[in-house]
Amino acid sequence: MKNLLFSIFFFSFLLSAPFLSSQSLDLINVWRHSEIADKNSVFIDMAIAPVLFSDFHFNFIPIEFRFEYFPPIPLPFAFGFFLKTPNPNFKSFGLRAAYHFDILDSYTDFYFVYQYELGYLRNDILIEYNDSPVDNFFYDFRVGVRHFFGWFGLSLETGFHFESLIIMLSIKIN
Repeated sequence: MKNLLFSIFFFSFLLSAPFLSSQSLDLINVWRHSEIADKNSVFIDMAIAPVLFSDFHFNFIPIEFRFEYFPPIPLPFAFGFFLKTPNPNFKSFGLRAAYHFDILDSYTDFYFVYQYELGYLRNDILIEYNDSPVDNFFYDFRVGVRHFFGWFGLSLETGFHFESLIIMLSIKIN
């Protein structure tokens, strides 16, 4: 219920953006693309397994790949997908939608992400071939920040239900 209320608030805030014209909001550049995450930018991220807060350990598997594209629209939205491997049969994959904020640093990108897991689509096939079904996480909200050193950078993002931290290498293609 808490995630549903947050998603309603978050999307209503984003949809009201074109109708607001507050000078205080312009000062923090909520409606503007940052220099590193400009229109038509493409990012590819590679993440190792998340660092879990409840049972602190650090693994290298599974590796997660992410692709993110900024369409040529006025607001700093980005859309993409993710894939976790080497899980057999590509059990974990899905779509992502992000809103990025300009924090007045040319090489830093701060963002909120709505991530939707599609791995559950293969559960019937996995069960049919005696493989274990995928946990159904469905959707998640995340917060992240990227910092670039030229065309590559490091990124930190919260994990599922803010229970972990994901460390990524980021590459800016365009």
